[in-house]
Order: sequence, then structure tokens, then C-alpha cells
Amino acid sequence: MPANVFPQCPATVRRHSVSKWLRRAAMMALVGLSVPATAQQPAPPTTENVPPPVLPPMPERRIFFTSLNVFRYNPLGLESQNKLVYQKRLFDSPSLLLRDTFASAAASLRLSPAFFKLGPVVELQPVAVFNLRAGYEYVQFFGTFGSVQSYPDSFQDYDDDLRSEANDTAYGTSGHHFFVEPTLQAKVKSVALRTKMAIEYWNMDLRDGGTRGTFYDPTLDTLVPGKGWVLANDTDLLWMGDRWTLGARFSAVWPNYDDSTNAVDPLPGRTLPTNKHMRVGPIVAYAFDTRPGGFMSKPTAVLIAGWYLTHENRNSALPYLLAGFSFSSELLGGR
Repeated sequence: MPANVFPQCPATVRRHSVSKWLRRAAMMALVGLSVPATAQQPAPPTTENVPPPVLPPMPERRIFFTSLNVFRYNPLGLESQNKLVYQKRLFDSPSLLLRDTFASAAASLRLSPAFFKLGPVVELQPVAVFNLRAGYEYVQFFGTFGSVQSYPDSFQDYDDDLRSEANDTAYGTSGHHFFVEPTLQAKVKSVALRTKMAIEYWNMDLRDGGTRGTFYDPTLDTLVPGKGWVLANDTDLLWMGDRWTLGARFSAVWPNYDDSTNAVDPLPGRTLPTNKHMRVGPIVAYAFDTRPGGFMSKPTAVLIAGWYLTHENRNSALPYLLAGFSFSSELLGGR
């Protein structure tokens, strides 16, 4: 064999070696391809960093009409409360404390078969937990349905039967009503607490008593000083669902008579009345439609009952009852 000729392997040996190395290379290629393919699989979704849903902000400006129409028993009454409101959002913030903040101005009309009350109302809600409303009403009693009946002082019986017998003494008159209403409110999940204090000043033109005169107001259900102050409170504890609202209301009224109004001698065995009253009872409301906007937005029926804890002229077990229907109409809204 020549020295420069290398010995040749048999053909079968070469074929086995080549096949073995091809198999190894294929395995290496598959392993190499599988690593990036595994690394590129999408990670399972997580919710740790997903932000909570953001509630839509209030419109920047709104013009809307609201109406509440009520029938009341004990005392008996029928009243329609209507307002045309211009509202301006104060803050554009996702914070729950600052999201529902606004300032508004409204024209208010309250109408019943016995009277009307007309005037401006302004409202400010700088944070969600505090609301302040103030207004003035020109008051006109028609002299119908026993209103208005006035008295020379605060020491008078004014129950329903006595006022019904004295309907012929009712007369028409007018006057002025000023009010300031601070409200505290809070909501945790579906539970809400709200308390509103009303500070009212009345200046009515009465026939009886001069500065000592009083008159019966069916809304406050007490003898109101013709020229003087009245305090009132409504406190609600509510559970608020999608359509249903259930809860309880405590209501109280405290007329404030000055010394001249109380300058009478009580009958033997009796003391001067305060004419304050308190009642407590359930609230039930149902919203037929919860979608905002439209001609009749959030039409809601409400029923309120209250049993008197104290009252100078209501000592029976008959409850105060109020049935009402409210809605609002969006006239202009948007961001």
C-alpha cells in the first residue's frame, strides 16, 4: 500500500457513523428549538396590578328639572315640590371624596291646594360628605282648606278636629321664609347615613297677636312663630340596592318662641307647651328605572311612615304617612 494512501473504512461502518451523528444533531436541534418556544408561551393573566373600575365623573354642567309629588296623612296634605336647577361640577377627580362635588342655583316652586311657596335656592357640596343648601321663599296662603289659621300666642290647641271646626276663620295672607340646611352624609358599600338640619326663619303677616302671633304650618305640623325661628331635623339610615332603598327615618321639629310669644298664663295644672314633636319609622323606595338621562330620569316611588314619640296634639297610635313619586328631567348635560 502506498505510504500516502490512508486506509479506507468499510462503507457499512461509514454509514452507521453518519446515521448516529445525524440522530444526535437532530436531537440537539429539537432541544435548542424547544427552549425559546417554552420561554415565549404567554404568562397566565393576573389581577394584582389591575386598577379598580373608575366611576364616570359628574357632568361638568347640567340643567335639569326635579319634581316630588306627595300625599300626606296625619296631618292631611297634598303638595308638589318642583325645581329647575343649573349645576356646575367643582372638581374633576376620581377620588370618592371629591368626585360628586358641585355648586348649583335653582328656582323652586312648592304648590298645594292651600298655598304656594316660590323662590331661589343655592346649594354647595365641596366634598361628598357635606352639603349646604340655602334659600328664600315668598309664601302665599290662599285661605282655602283651613289655611292659614293664626293664634294670639303659642299656648293653643291646634289638633285636626279643632282646626277643621275653625275652617271659616282661615284667611289668605303672605310672608317670607328663609332657610339654611347643612347636611352630613356618608356611604359604606350599600349602607348610607344622612342627617339634615334645617334652620328656618319666618316672617308672616298675621291678624292675631302682633309679634306674639303664631300660625299652623302643615309641613312642619306645629305652631310656627309669625316672626321667629324653627329648627328641624331628618336623619336617615338606609340600605341602598340597585332599585330598592330600605331604611328608617327620625324626624324632629323644634319651634323657638321668644319671651313675648310665651307671655301667657297656662291653665291650672298645665305648663307652657313647647310644640315640638319627634317621630320615627320606616322608609321604602323603589326606582322603576335607574338609567340616568332622558325626559323622565330615575322615576321613584317612596313610602314613609312615622310613629310620634312626642307631640302636643297627636297622642293616638295613628302614624304619619307620606306616599310620593319623584323624577328628574335632563335638559342639558355633558362634559
